[in-house]
Amino acid sequence: MLANPPGIEDIFPDRIDRWNFVIGTARRAFAAHNFREIVIPVLEYTDVFVRGLGTDTDIVSKEMFTLEDRGGRSLTLRPEGTASVVRAYVANGEYNRLSSAKFFYCGPMFRAERPQKGRLRQFNQFGAEFFGSSDPYYDYESIAMMDMIAKGVGVADYSLLVNSIGCPSCRVNYVKELKNYYQGLTGQLCEDCVRRLQSNPLRLLDCKQEGCVALKAGAPLIQDHLDESCKTHHAAVKEYLSLNAIAFKEDPLLVRGLDYYTRTTFEFVTTRLGGQNAFAAGGRYDNLVEQFGGKPTPAVGFAAGIERMLLLIEGQEIGGAPLHAYIVHSGGGALAQAVRLASSLRAAGISCDLEPGSKGFKSQFRKADRERASFTLVIGEEESSSGTCTVKRMATGEQERISQEKCVEFLTETLHS
Repeated sequence: MLANPPGIEDIFPDRIDRWNFVIGTARRAFAAHNFREIVIPVLEYTDVFVRGLGTDTDIVSKEMFTLEDRGGRSLTLRPEGTASVVRAYVANGEYNRLSSAKFFYCGPMFRAERPQKGRLRQFNQFGAEFFGSSDPYYDYESIAMMDMIAKGVGVADYSLLVNSIGCPSCRVNYVKELKNYYQGLTGQLCEDCVRRLQSNPLRLLDCKQEGCVALKAGAPLIQDHLDESCKTHHAAVKEYLSLNAIAFKEDPLLVRGLDYYTRTTFEFVTTRLGGQNAFAAGGRYDNLVEQFGGKPTPAVGFAAGIERMLLLIEGQEIGGAPLHAYIVHSGGGALAQAVRLASSLRAAGISCDLEPGSKGFKSQFRKADRERASFTLVIGEEESSSGTCTVKRMATGEQERISQEKCVEFLTETLHS
């Protein structure tokens, strides 16, 4: 028997109702904020992620699934969505000529890391990206959308962490001070952080190794180095959140694990996912479009892990898509009538099912129960000869006989009411 590769899951119908509930909730939030869906490639040239995420990030240095095509070109399965969206935005002039653009996406991502709770090698995300303005309102709007989605699916016990990591100009002195702080602590740093200290000291604040996390407590704070423009921007984001009753905590050491962020960074975190405590995160990336060859375009966005959100709503009752009717029949001529009735019901948007085999009524009713059908439509020998069917409400056991020709009309009215 062939098994799945480690960290890659199958999603069966027993989980798909929750899956669709999460994605459906996200889609409604995106529609409410006028974000439009795009589909981005699963496979990109490797340089898309090297240029977008930065060579010193764990994703690029350790976690990408990269291959060479027959032409010797390096391709990578996308490890995240933002770099791909920016590449697509720059490449498609129809959109980057607009004053602003709002996109959302949904689909699989891939990272070659050690599988654990909330961390898979193939995982799924939805995300949203806004292009065209540095106004702090749009930072707030990204956060508010994710807050709406989290509340909409019933994730109650989470915290929203926010920070500003400033712009490149106001980070210069901060990085110097950060480097000075860690210079005398190299013996206590993990191997990766010793390397990061020389190449990208800001990355030390994102390390999850226990020893490095403890050292962060005494690290200098970016807030002390923000210029007036970045301070004003950050204050406005927080004011929007407060005015709209979105609770948040400031985390002055929150930098996120990607190099493209500027100013706002944020995470939605919970204590119920172990070490992988963030289920959604994002921020502003005002320089990334330019890095991809586009004109200077401020932008902001976020992404959320669908599997992590499923873990957080595991115990909740989620109503799945209902089976409206199950047709029970006695075979022969009754089966032909059942198939014809099923076609009429489905054409009218009424979901139904039946089994063509010659099973007894008891077995077919058990199947209707298992499928949680709202109604059973019985076509036995008597119903077959009279062109009728017996309609049984499964919740109450009430039943009545009606003409097969009237069945679509009857169920449409009954289900609607």
